[in-house]
Amino acid sequence: MTKKEISVLMGLIFTVLFSLCAQDIKAAADICSSTLRLHIIANSNSTQDQNVKLAVRDEVLKSEQILFPDTSDFDKAVEITAERLEDIEDTVNSFLAGKNIGYRCRCSLEKFSFDTRQYQGFALPEGEYTALTVRLGEAEGENWWCVVYPALCSRSCGEIALENSDDFIKTDRITPRFKVVEIFEDIKGMLADSDVPHYTH
Repeated sequence: MTKKEISVLMGLIFTVLFSLCAQDIKAAADICSSTLRLHIIANSNSTQDQNVKLAVRDEVLKSEQILFPDTSDFDKAVEITAERLEDIEDTVNSFLAGKNIGYRCRCSLEKFSFDTRQYQGFALPEGEYTALTVRLGEAEGENWWCVVYPALCSRSCGEIALENSDDFIKTDRITPRFKVVEIFEDIKGMLADSDVPHYTH
């Protein structure tokens, strides 16, 4: 076969593959566009700063009345969270001050690109998500995240409440269909030349 024929054949295979996986790609896009994540970025990767990050995580997860929007609508959840940013920031900064930590936090709602993340029984696909972001100090360390809408963060150190995962992709392992979604997202990102930060786990 000539190079041109091989290219055409590969193009046809790629097209068929994406056609077969169109439903998964749409499902992944729907999940990304209706999920609000909590994203905590440590000051640095020092042991102390990473421990502070985890302590802030635990403190934030205890603040259920301001962290978890009481609504069944994603856009409303984002709106409520935006209204509570100052309260969340005050909660974290009061905690940091009480522990004599020499830096403070900044809270915001932002778009981030995340890799596929597998849990027992379900997975979150790669893609661009809205995130309630808590930046600690210089925010140059490893990040931690969970999902606040729909509420998957539990009060016990960010464990997953599986009973609330009905809207996510049910699977016990990463499968080829997730790889197709990842390839699609990578291509989309290259074509869009997006400046949205990408986080791996």
